[in-house]
Amino acid sequence: MKLIQKDNIDIILRNTKNTPRMAVCMYFTIDIPEKMAGIYTLFSKLLLKGTKTRSAEELADLIESNGIETSVKCKQDYLKVATLFLNEDFELALDILSDILQNSTFENFEKEVFKLKGEIVSDLDSPQIKASDALIERVYQNHYYGNSLNKTLADIDKIQKQDVIDVLAQIMNAKKVISIAGDIKDEDKIVDYFVQKFNFMKTNNNNVSKIENVLAIPSLSSGEDIIKIVKNDAKQAQIFKGIIVDTQFSEDYPKIVVMNNILGSSGLSSRLFVELRDKQGLAYTVRSALEPLKHSSLFYFYIGTEPKNIEKSLEGFKIESKKMVDSLVSDIELTGAKENILGRLEYFSQTNMQLASVAGYDYIMGFGLDYEEKYKAKLNAVTKEDIQSIAGKYLLNPAIVSILAPEEYLKNI
Repeated sequence: MKLIQKDNIDIILRNTKNTPRMAVCMYFTIDIPEKMAGIYTLFSKLLLKGTKTRSAEELADLIESNGIETSVKCKQDYLKVATLFLNEDFELALDILSDILQNSTFENFEKEVFKLKGEIVSDLDSPQIKASDALIERVYQNHYYGNSLNKTLADIDKIQKQDVIDVLAQIMNAKKVISIAGDIKDEDKIVDYFVQKFNFMKTNNNNVSKIENVLAIPSLSSGEDIIKIVKNDAKQAQIFKGIIVDTQFSEDYPKIVVMNNILGSSGLSSRLFVELRDKQGLAYTVRSALEPLKHSSLFYFYIGTEPKNIEKSLEGFKIESKKMVDSLVSDIELTGAKENILGRLEYFSQTNMQLASVAGYDYIMGFGLDYEEKYKAKLNAVTKEDIQSIAGKYLLNPAIVSILAPEEYLKNI
């Protein structure tokens, strides 16, 4: 992995010899909260819908007929524009990418608004997504990270086309990086190509984020805040319990990752699965998960269960949390968790697209090029005592609980 900075353009190169396809990922930081929920999502959807030189149909046909894969992904902290192509199609694929980023017309704005509304309504028909969406909105209330599907649906008709166009100017003034993985015959030639053809990718390393850190759940000093969502035809209760934890930049983070794996993210062997599903028969699905963002991380429990088991399930979350605090995990659990996590990291670092994506993400988030190796070393260094300490620091903290179920089962919660 090599970082080359030339003419204020940051380029990461990963040379993977004898591979037939090359991946290029371009990352842009998002440093400004959305003016209205849904603007960034609309931007990412419209970016591939035609340019000043190619209609949406021509663009789609050109990409498909040459076997080029092009995608746009917008998350809370960054925009990623990526392309995967055969080595011989380098100039064609990059010409398309340049055209998209410089000349998008954002045509069919009204059509995309209509489609997005339909997609959101469809998503919120899912009881699990509806409960999860309510959790996110409440955990990050009054913060950009809380721009939920529900909020987007409320705001979307107020969004104007100019709001979306303004995003392009915004990201062009942000920190950027070009990340490439493939069979690179001549590094200097590749770098010179981007300097000449992608001068709009000059980065602004002095850009200051206007997104605030989230260190705790707002307006909740103790206990739990319970959101009740009535769905009388629901066969399952959907239960989420969310707790704010520290970010990926903290020394706590690798310890939280290992704790999460032992508690509920490792599938059949996790404590939640064994205790709540296998032994007590409470769950159809049960797990814990960790959602890291640049200015916050959310740790949450999830269970899908019969509505009559809501209180037992919530008590089960508390019991398993307290076990982590009161007793050391076993050597077998600790070793298994580390092997599981490191194995997944290895599995998702195989293809050129994965390599380019990970390197670009690490760089744009501010971790640096050597982050993956440092992160693995920190994971390996986590002890049983670390797990107990980190569980005590976070798992018993104030939480938000989101429950979707028939009304009769919510009355006494």
